[in-house]
Amino acid sequence: MRGGRREGAGRKKKPDHLKRELVTIRLPQWMISQLKSKGEIGCLIEYQLAKKDFLNLPDDYEIGS
Repeated sequence: MRGGRREGAGRKKKPDHLKRELVTIRLPQWMISQLKSKGEIGCLIEYQLAKKDFLNLPDDYEIGS
């Protein structure tokens, strides 16, 4: 038998506190263009906030996951 649903297959779900949520922010155009030139804006912002000890991160959070 091939294909179809199998128990235990697929990606495991993240805990609720690690799920991502869309947040809309307003930034100046010069800032947006610089962020875009360095990569994906959301990933860059998340990485900078996580690495600068600006926030208290959960124990099971991995930067860039």
